[in-house]
Amino acid sequence: MPQAFSYTTEYVLDKTYFEECYQQSINPNPSPKRFIKTTIFALVGLAILMLDSLSSAAMSTKETYYLGYFFIGLAVVEFLSIRFNKTWWLWRQMMSKAAGEHVNLTIDDHGINSQSAHVNQQILWTDMYRIIETDVGFLIKLQKTTTYLSKRCLDENAIDFINQKQ
Repeated sequence: MPQAFSYTTEYVLDKTYFEECYQQSINPNPSPKRFIKTTIFALVGLAILMLDSLSSAAMSTKETYYLGYFFIGLAVVEFLSIRFNKTWWLWRQMMSKAAGEHVNLTIDDHGINSQSAHVNQQILWTDMYRIIETDVGFLIKLQKTTTYLSKRCLDENAIDFINQKQ
């Protein structure tokens, strides 16, 4: 009977880990589709300002003037979030309560278990649809999400075990 596999290690959720997660799991798509919401906000803001300046009706008030500039401001914020996607994502991760936490990782015959002060995640091998190996980690595809596991905290036996589960 084969011996049960069990591997336990600990790593820290620091900036270098989050940066590696971003580079391996997020594909910043430079397609024009990403700018649709920005364009809509800008057009709505301009339309409100144009209607406000062309209209002599009683609806031309200070509030509609501010509303037009509010939508233009939303367009600017949306554009900046697209332009500085990586910086924005890393900042949000570093501001989260999980940043700086030590994570205990256990890989065994049941699955992958990650435990920290704020997170307790159990991923069973049966719940994984696909495991994609990258140069520095694994992308684990679940039904609705994707999880990233870095190789920097794994030894060769753990990497081979995960590859066998594919």
